[in-house]
Amino acid sequence: MKKIFILCLIFLSALSAAYADEQNNKVIDTTTILKELREKERNLNIREADLNAKEARLNAMEQDLLSRESDIKKIRDEVSSQLKSLSEQQNKELDNLVKIYSTSKPKSVANIITTMEIDTAVAIFSRMTPNVAGKLLNELGKSNPEYASKMAERLTYQPVFGDDKRKAQ
Repeated sequence: MKKIFILCLIFLSALSAAYADEQNNKVIDTTTILKELREKERNLNIREADLNAKEARLNAMEQDLLSRESDIKKIRDEVSSQLKSLSEQQNKELDNLVKIYSTSKPKSVANIITTMEIDTAVAIFSRMTPNVAGKLLNELGKSNPEYASKMAERLTYQPVFGDDKRKAQ
């Protein structure tokens, strides 16, 4: 019986040693896992700081873009206003030319008109009364029939559906 008791003690000692080794391994595993978790937490903190910095840069860029957009709108409005003013001034000048040419001799006006760009001449003719424009076109036909033909074509042509082929001639 002593032998059985001694064998049981040896067996229990071996079992106890195995259990202790297993507990040590668990402690080692837990320590390793804890180190890994801390390393991952550190990496996540670094990434979070990097993302926060990127977000701050993006916010700054967004504000810069909004500011530029506002500046562009102001410039566009200013240019639009200047174009409108220029257009009004040009219309006044054309109206003055129409008054002057309407009261001048058709032969003199015909000589002047042939030196103008055709678009300007068309704008002047289209503002004249039909009677004055007819006399002037008649005189223009005598001095420069080709120019008079182009003028008449431009005065009668109305673009349809964006077709400006004839206008470009």
